[in-house]
Amino acid sequence: MRQQMMDKPTLTTQPYEIRLQGHLDARWEDQFEGMNITLEENGNTLLSGPVADQSALHGLLKKVRDLGMLLISINQIPSLELMKQPNKEKRMNTSTKLIQIQDKKIALSTLWVFVMFCIAYADIIGFIEPRTLENIINGNTGFVLTPAIILVFSLLQAIPIAMILVSRWFRRNVNRWLNIIASVLTLLYVLGGGNWESVSYPVFAALEVIAMLGIIWLAWNWRNDEA
Repeated sequence: MRQQMMDKPTLTTQPYEIRLQGHLDARWEDQFEGMNITLEENGNTLLSGPVADQSALHGLLKKVRDLGMLLISINQIPSLELMKQPNKEKRMNTSTKLIQIQDKKIALSTLWVFVMFCIAYADIIGFIEPRTLENIINGNTGFVLTPAIILVFSLLQAIPIAMILVSRWFRRNVNRWLNIIASVLTLLYVLGGGNWESVSYPVFAALEVIAMLGIIWLAWNWRNDEA
């Protein structure tokens, strides 16, 4: 087997394989400079290497014809750059999806931060209103503040705080349903457990409702191809 070193293909060349019947005589190897010449065991000759353009390809075929050798096949083979392209595109698509996932998680987490601050400031400003703290201290809340009720309120208040981290940690399938469930529970708490007689509470409650509807919409429309 005799082999001539092949020039590296450039961006303007395209690799070809030309198979000829019979073995190419050594004295004709210089006629195919730049091509890789392989004498196959079945008696054929394989010419492989970069071809600049169609004109250069026709020139090679003319040399084959002049030698009187029978052309068996001619094939255009993928260049290294073309072979790498699908993997490159796959990596780019994967990176894009990862960015989309992170953007979705950041958006959900940010909305929960907004909800948390609205709930906190609704309570803080509510305490400033006349007789609010006095009524709580004296037990004039309209219901008995038992340890169980305080525990329930604490858990409901903790939902937005926990969801700030949950929205960033979990995968799509779990994440979207946790966000939807947490939003529904928090909506029920905001609408049913607030002091609507307060001047400030309806303002914060409206902001909280808008933010949680946004969370539900984002989670519900979190597409499968971003998983």
